Amino acid sequence: MEGPNVSTSKTAETYNAIKSDLLNGRYKPGEQLRIDGICSSFDVSKGAVREALARLTSDGLVENTPQKGFVVAPVSAQDLINLTEVRVELECRCLELSIAAGDLDWEGRVLSAYHLLSNTDVVGPDGKVNPLWTQRHDAFHDGLISACQNAWRLKLRNLTYLQAERYRRMMGPHLLGKRDIDAEHAAIMYAALARNAPLAVELMSQHLQATLKFVLGAGTLASDG
Repeated sequence: MEGPNVSTSKTAETYNAIKSDLLNGRYKPGEQLRIDGICSSFDVSKGAVREALARLTSDGLVENTPQKGFVVAPVSAQDLINLTEVRVELECRCLELSIAAGDLDWEGRVLSAYHLLSNTDVVGPDGKVNPLWTQRHDAFHDGLISACQNAWRLKLRNLTYLQAERYRRMMGPHLLGKRDIDAEHAAIMYAALARNAPLAVELMSQHLQATLKFVLGAGTLASDG
């Protein structure tokens, strides 16, 4: 019989694996997530899968419907517009608070995260967005707001970041290549380290709005939810 630590670990692994698949578009919006199939794919128990799907429902990546059970949350142009509006408010306020409270350790985290990100190829050998770049992109944005001391703002920010990440990955390398994302990141970083909060916030807002513009411009989203 598995102990509680093993069970918890299996649930966490399953959660992370399904989340990665959802963010990378393995499942289509509205698609039913069949527990038996996921159990077979990851060689885990139904309990671990159900717990993982319940967490993903809380994250907003999955919905639990009376007719179908767990399904992939829908996406739409209007949802992305609404999400971006809220995300800009949260991300920029967390950044502003982080700049005000940040110390030398914070500056070091930001510089290190940017250095790793800027030296990582966006596109991998398979022609798709490099998973390592995505990981370091997350770390860079997390580093910028890591000195913010308002836990509730950070929780809400993390929720909207996760939702926005799902849409951002829809751009693919062909759209990412149309932006100088490294220059955008560098400008935000230097403004933050210079403690120029108004400029850093404005640049961050433009950065997030640019993602909205490119995803909508791709024409792959429905006009309504």
